Amino acid sequence: MAESSWDIEGIVKAYFGECTKEPFRDRQEEWQQWQRFLDMLCATTLFLKEQDRDEAAMRVGGMLSDRELMKALEPHGRAEFAGKAQFRQVFELLLSKEQSQESSEGSLPFAGFFEGGMLSYGEILAFLMAAAVDLSRKYERVFGVLQEETQPVAKPTLGLVCDLCCLFLEEEEIREQLWDEDSFLYRFLLEPGREAANMSRLSRPLSLNRRVIQILAGAPMQLGMLSPYIKVLEYKAEMEEILCNTEQLEELLQVFSTMSGRQSGGIVHLCAMEGTGKKFLMESLGSIAGLDVLCVDMRRLLAQDDGAVYPALKDVVLKCIYEKSLLYLDGMPLEREILPRIQRILGFLQDYVNLIFIGTEGQRPGKLSTQGSWYTITLKQPGMAVQRKFWQYFAEVYGIRFKEDVDLDQLVSRYHMTPGRISQVLSCALLDAEIDPQGFWVSEELLERQIRMKCCAEFGEYATRLESPFTWEDLELPENSKKLLEAACDRIRYRSIVNDSYGFGRKLPYGNGTSVVLYGPPGTGKTMAAQVLARALGLDIYRIDLSQIGSKYIGETEKNLGAVFEAAKFSNAVLFFDEADALFTKRTDVTSSNDKYANAETAYLLQKIEEYSGVSVLATNVMQNFDSAFKRRMTFMIPVEQPGEETRLRLWQKVFPEEAPLEEDIDFGIYARIAELTGSNIKSAALAAAYRAAAEHRKISNRDIIEAIDFEYRRIGRVGISNELYGELYMGT
Repeated sequence: MAESSWDIEGIVKAYFGECTKEPFRDRQEEWQQWQRFLDMLCATTLFLKEQDRDEAAMRVGGMLSDRELMKALEPHGRAEFAGKAQFRQVFELLLSKEQSQESSEGSLPFAGFFEGGMLSYGEILAFLMAAAVDLSRKYERVFGVLQEETQPVAKPTLGLVCDLCCLFLEEEEIREQLWDEDSFLYRFLLEPGREAANMSRLSRPLSLNRRVIQILAGAPMQLGMLSPYIKVLEYKAEMEEILCNTEQLEELLQVFSTMSGRQSGGIVHLCAMEGTGKKFLMESLGSIAGLDVLCVDMRRLLAQDDGAVYPALKDVVLKCIYEKSLLYLDGMPLEREILPRIQRILGFLQDYVNLIFIGTEGQRPGKLSTQGSWYTITLKQPGMAVQRKFWQYFAEVYGIRFKEDVDLDQLVSRYHMTPGRISQVLSCALLDAEIDPQGFWVSEELLERQIRMKCCAEFGEYATRLESPFTWEDLELPENSKKLLEAACDRIRYRSIVNDSYGFGRKLPYGNGTSVVLYGPPGTGKTMAAQVLARALGLDIYRIDLSQIGSKYIGETEKNLGAVFEAAKFSNAVLFFDEADALFTKRTDVTSSNDKYANAETAYLLQKIEEYSGVSVLATNVMQNFDSAFKRRMTFMIPVEQPGEETRLRLWQKVFPEEAPLEEDIDFGIYARIAELTGSNIKSAALAAAYRAAAEHRKISNRDIIEAIDFEYRRIGRVGISNELYGELYMGT
């Protein structure tokens, strides 16, 4: 039968009847319709191959004879298939039925791959043919016959796809659509070819990725090997209450609406500290848009080598496109040394995902280039009033009740917490809470313990954590100094009330942190005062190692200071700068480049202290080295003076523990009156006396204490005092 005598309309009608534009009712109808289209193409190709009907039975399914091979090589023009326009019309009609509307059984399997323009017409046919051999055994035989294979069954080859494409596509379209091996089809849907190197591209069989086969067979796409790196934030019909970042959510919705409609797409960057609500914002966006969010833990994923990263990213892209999910890369590191790797990953993803959301703690590096637009939305750390709402909200979520000793105003004043950390603290506190018929009860002590565990900072070589064993009873300060230290504690305890309830927070130009300067001679108790303050507030205290901070290299000191304050963010730690005059020296007129850089370091440190929301304590022995501008910017200036006789007496009376064995004739009044020692010297003398007595297995005597005091005098460069103490003790002179 000659091609010119074919009834093209009759062929189409025979396979499809009165094909309407109504969407497919279910997955069964969808597959049946595409099968008919494949059958129509395959049958037509067979007819075109077998123009001589008498020889058809002998040649179909066998190798070409020499005579037929020579005939195939004879010069001749290739006739255009007359039904190309009608076949293309059927193809496009079937594609139009793959609309986004869901069937009664859910999303149609082929629709997820065909929508969105990821596949060209030729690639769609290649996909259908590769799928056909896994969904119906008849196509193995059909494709084997069409390819004239010696084996009874065969997978489709690129050559056969090209042959069938000629029935409804132009030659130029076929070349453009099927030869790009970097396309979505080759990278994500087909298995990589493992054939011999001498096999031509046209002869290589096409096989679908196992994940794609599972999807087409009706199995949902499981996370599988992606589980360690991905969490699916499923959209919810009813959104959770939004306690903060409402303006940022509105901005995110506007940006999503605008950028998702652009062909160039781009990146939406959520910039905020961990736990501030970036994932919650993405979950809210997904709920409003009716889409799931694929949340990728980038730090965990990037801990793997590229051999594991890119296969995982391929599965992420496949899941994102097929399920029409939003892609969110959480915790994206932006350190300089990893930027080239980040650049490659974003370039790979942007080739296939039009709009990507990323979450970082820092701003976009200038050297990072991407496709399309880059839009940054900065999330705010909630203020104390909002943090209070989060404590109440998560307590209700976990079914927790607060005991009477829990004061939420003081809690948010002392501990600057992100919503994520508040949730973590309460979820862990729940495990150790008291239980009664009314529910779970947590105390202030339990909350403080969990908060300090969750907020533990990593300062590395720059700081050391100090224990805080001392209380107000152990601290001997002049009355005025003690009141100032108590006022510093009150300023931290009640800042929620003053800043939020009284409205002063709006008038603070830099922040709501507190800076305390303790100044006085060495050994007078400045470190103890800092420890007492930390204990009274339930905060950890870290001594900053100034020997590791300062550097002779320009800019290095500022860099180290920046690292300290960055590590301290949300640690709720007291930063203790001992002997701070090493850094906070009096600023001088700029007469040399060294003066210029020293002044810059001091200004930078003052700026970081003012920005820090926690407590900074500076101890110095030389107050005159600090200029008036520095003093104005400190919250409290507290003198810690040389102790007088009464104070020294109290120190002597408290320095020996109750268990220490003392001789009955010891008179601390004599030592307090005559020996002008600081609290630190008194402690050292008491300890030395105890060791002398312990070595001789006896009680601590006056002789032990006098010799220890005399040693302390000589150690600090003063004339010995033992004769004067012995004379006063035994002769009263």
